Amino acid sequence: MAYIKQDPEVRRKFESIKRIKEIVSTRCPCRNAPNHLKQKVRSYIRTQGVDGAGFSDQQEPFYDIPCNQNMSSAGQENPPASKRNYQWIYAAAASLLVIALVFGIYDYVQAPDKSYNVEEYAYAHFMKHQGKLVQPTIETASPANAELELASAFNMPITIPPLKNAEFKGAVMSDFIPGYQTPMLEYYLPSEDQYVYIFAFKISQLSNNSALYRSKDAVESCVKAKDFHIRNINGKHVVSWKWDDTWYAAISNHNGETLASLVEPLAVNQ
Repeated sequence: MAYIKQDPEVRRKFESIKRIKEIVSTRCPCRNAPNHLKQKVRSYIRTQGVDGAGFSDQQEPFYDIPCNQNMSSAGQENPPASKRNYQWIYAAAASLLVIALVFGIYDYVQAPDKSYNVEEYAYAHFMKHQGKLVQPTIETASPANAELELASAFNMPITIPPLKNAEFKGAVMSDFIPGYQTPMLEYYLPSEDQYVYIFAFKISQLSNNSALYRSKDAVESCVKAKDFHIRNINGKHVVSWKWDDTWYAAISNHNGETLASLVEPLAVNQ
């Protein structure tokens, strides 16, 4: 932890993994193992030669049975097999507990400089709303009207990308990350009954915000107006590109190439 405070790139990688862990933990809550799996594990343990622990299917598992022998007795050169099994089991359990404790503590003690990745949080918002329509702050079918409203009311002069065969539903103004607002543009594809979210960021504001950063590969790939970058996050594709001082991150249930092909004038090899 002392080292990553001094290395921004490693710290960002660490925070990226931690964000993914948080997303997965909210989407995939823990469940108790089914009885048939517990039975299978017990059967496997017996085949590995630890029957000496002396438990049956009706008894508590061996790791819950206290050891009555003094494990540190002097003069004991070759402990019996069952005792050696206990030693190995307790050592493994202790190691797992230490690892769980370290990660558990860090979950409660947040890093002093928390960072957020644009692509990962675009994914997080899409999963939060399950790819459905979010009530727009600026509700209009006209991209031109939305551009005027964003510029005048929210000081966000941006170009709203046109999408092929899509209906523009408006813009949602909310926190992308805590304390940082940016518009989420919503589109509906009636032929597929699918929605597309496009998040727009002023690059000058991104540069001044040390907590929010873009993927290094995306930044290097997006130079010209037709360039774009695709990042796969847990099976969802985030498409990024840059127009002038505006950075865009689009996400939907589509393949990245398909999603990029909906945006004009991105260069997609058909």
